[in-house]
Amino acid sequence: MQAVQKLLVVNDLAIFALLILLVFSFLSYDYDVLGMSESIIPIPKEYKVYFEFIPWLLFLLLSVDLFIKYLYVGRDLRYFLKKYWIDIFLTVLIPILFPLKLVKPSVKIYKSTKFVKSSYKIFQKYDKIFKSKRQGL
Repeated sequence: MQAVQKLLVVNDLAIFALLILLVFSFLSYDYDVLGMSESIIPIPKEYKVYFEFIPWLLFLLLSVDLFIKYLYVGRDLRYFLKKYWIDIFLTVLIPILFPLKLVKPSVKIYKSTKFVKSSYKIFQKYDKIFKSKRQGL
C-alpha cells in the first residue's frame, strides 16, 4: 500500500510540473486570450511544437492516476465515480477540447477552458501534495 501511495505522489508531482509548463506555454503563446498585446514569458516560437504534446502527456498521466485510484478504492465503481467525478470530468475534457482548437471560432473557448482547468488542477495538486506532507505521508 505504501508503494501505491508513493506512486501516486510521484504521478501527482509529474502532473503538477506538466500543468505549470502548460500555464507557461499559455502565457507565452496564447496571451491574446487574456487581452494582452505581448507575451509575459518570452519563449521562442520554435519551442511551441514541444508544448503541443503537453496536453496529451497530461491526459496520459491523469488516466494513470485515475486507474490507480480505481484500484486503490478496491474496484468499487460506484464509490470511485462518487469520490473522483471531478477528476474524471477534467480528464475527459482534454481529448474532447484539444481537437477543437483546429476550429477557428472555438479557439478562444478552448484556450480559456484549458487555462481555467489547468489552474484548477494546479491548485488541486498543490493542495494534495502539501496536505499529504503535513499529514506525514
